[in-house]
Amino acid sequence: MNESRPADPLITLLKSSLGIDGTLTFGHLVLYTSFGVVRGRIGLTFAQGLIGKESEADTLAEYEVIELNDVTVEHYSNHLANASFDRLYVRLSDVLGFALVGNHGSG
Repeated sequence: MNESRPADPLITLLKSSLGIDGTLTFGHLVLYTSFGVVRGRIGLTFAQGLIGKESEADTLAEYEVIELNDVTVEHYSNHLANASFDRLYVRLSDVLGFALVGNHGSG
């Protein structure tokens, strides 16, 4: 069963954007989700998990959520204020689009 999910390209891109030691080649990740715009950095545990997988099929099949650190959420709904979190887990099924922003180490 080789069924593609909407967030599979995100996982593939993140995996290819990580160094062998888990260093990021980008500053932070922006996710456009069903509930708002989420900005943060992928968690170290999540990044290390991506590195440890040998086959892409195993990597894609394993992940249902993405771990983000130092997160801000801009909700689409007018009655909810922006929120900040130390750590947030987002279901990949909620991701509608994404962007990698900034270079690692740049101001």
